[in-house]
Amino acid sequence: MKFGVLLKLQIMNKIQLPKIKITILFFIFINIIILIFDYPKKFISKLIFSHDLSLLTYSVFSSIDNEIGFDMTKKKNQTKSLIILNDFTYKFFRPEELKNLDSGVSWKMLHGSIWCDGVHDIFLRLAEYTNTRVAMVALFNKKNSSPHTINFIDLDNKYINQSIKKKDKNKELQIKLKKMSPFDSTFNYVPIKSIKNDQSETPLQPNLENLDYMLNNRSEFPSYGMFDLGVRLNLLENDKFVTNVNRLQSEFSIIGKISLQIIKILPKKIAKTIYKFGIFINPEFSSNYKQFLYARLEHILLNYDEALYKYSKIYPQSSYYAAAQYWLKRIESKESVLTNIDEIHFNDFNISKTKLR
Repeated sequence: MKFGVLLKLQIMNKIQLPKIKITILFFIFINIIILIFDYPKKFISKLIFSHDLSLLTYSVFSSIDNEIGFDMTKKKNQTKSLIILNDFTYKFFRPEELKNLDSGVSWKMLHGSIWCDGVHDIFLRLAEYTNTRVAMVALFNKKNSSPHTINFIDLDNKYINQSIKKKDKNKELQIKLKKMSPFDSTFNYVPIKSIKNDQSETPLQPNLENLDYMLNNRSEFPSYGMFDLGVRLNLLENDKFVTNVNRLQSEFSIIGKISLQIIKILPKKIAKTIYKFGIFINPEFSSNYKQFLYARLEHILLNYDEALYKYSKIYPQSSYYAAAQYWLKRIESKESVLTNIDEIHFNDFNISKTKLR
């Protein structure tokens, strides 16, 4: 009886050993394929930074949330959270030094040098974690040309949905937008009235006004210069259309919901290692660009010392030297670091000397 059992175990072990060896060889083969061929590298890199997973987007939001003295996901802190995100986007993503990048939000954040539509795309996606509906809107002048794009905030998530018709200047949309609050992350404009107390230039309360209020009380918003085309706030007055709408968390795909739960519990060091791997493995990037992206990664995750060190290691012969120096100096001058809400300098509070009616 014992002999039979021993014989059976020996046979099973002989069968299992080849299976283990085959499994090991399979994984070695897969790794060799990934290392040798470009397509798997490109696919993995794009997957890590894909919109469906939104891993880096949440990591950036989480880094901000951890530094601010209140829970940015709570409804009671919604307005303050959006103001913080607007200021962050204004300071960390500028149309400077490098060519504009038309890609996904994660790549835009890493690249850093982004035009107005890309800047507002970043804000729009970060705002998803406050569960606030945000619509990206193209503004038009009297010649029907669009010189600028901004975001409109739907604080109660009741005016805009994802199924809204894009690029359509219908009357119903114009009525809805007037009930929403325009945010401009390119110039750090937020619709807060220029009411100051005696000791401070900050507003008494960060209460957002909607577009309808702004247009009917233009004198209270004196420094929205980008919107002033001869008449104060004229650019906001003309018909506009929606180009993009973000998601509420209930609208995340199944994959998006799963990835969100994973990234929430994943240790930050491991998450950062995954992002570095996603940059490293991409066959389309030069070594100089990868070095720059590593520095940008530390920067947008608010690891300023690491970012300064990595920016400083990008030498003059690199085509990314000027961009690295630009961001390095902005960190040193505190122009590109996270700011608490009571320390934010709103452009709206610089009283314009331009005479407009």
